[in-house]
Amino acid sequence: MSNDVISSEGTLPPKRIFCYGDSLTAGTAPPIYDLFPYGQSLESELGDGVVVRWRGLPGWTAQTMVEYLDDGNVGLRAAVNGIDNPPISLVIILAGTNDIGFLTSSMTPTGGATDIDDAVKPIVSLHKACLDITKGEHKIRTLAVGIPGSAWQQMNSSASKLAADMNSSIQQFAQSYPDGLVSYTDFPFLYEKNDLWCSDGLHLSPEGYKRLGNDLAPVVKQILERCN
Repeated sequence: MSNDVISSEGTLPPKRIFCYGDSLTAGTAPPIYDLFPYGQSLESELGDGVVVRWRGLPGWTAQTMVEYLDDGNVGLRAAVNGIDNPPISLVIILAGTNDIGFLTSSMTPTGGATDIDDAVKPIVSLHKACLDITKGEHKIRTLAVGIPGSAWQQMNSSASKLAADMNSSIQQFAQSYPDGLVSYTDFPFLYEKNDLWCSDGLHLSPEGYKRLGNDLAPVVKQILERCN
């Protein structure tokens, strides 16, 4: 007889996904007041048997997220710890855009260097906070989504290089983590002045968020196939 937990309807419980990050996870699309989180289209694409929830913190850097890991209202570790029956299978983390803005806003377009390890450390810490949570034999996996492009990166070569270097470092972390529990995927599409991006050069449009969820779905499906 299978050891899988069966619901009262006789079916396997859903696999749970939690998306965490800044305004790109919240679904901010200025000047529109409403939110358009990519988690909605991701859940639709994944179909039955998967539940997707999200928490996006507009304006927050990954460093600030680390400082609030255990906060009951906004903290990542607090949220993951609080979800059971079944526990979360996958945490998707999309963070770093605001860190780049903070780290490069005072730089000249071509000058100033940032220590990549220091810049990436908060994002890595977010992943490790999830991976260190134990739920019996259940293992939580994480997916790092690469930092997307932006108008700021197009104008500032230091910001562009920092984003590329940070993404490379995050990818190396994912590839080196034991048991394949961490995955990395580049942001699915480039920054361009088109209908996928808002006029502020930073946020996605409603259509862009829908596209993001749709494009992440095949990657997520592959990861869920490996989940216990």
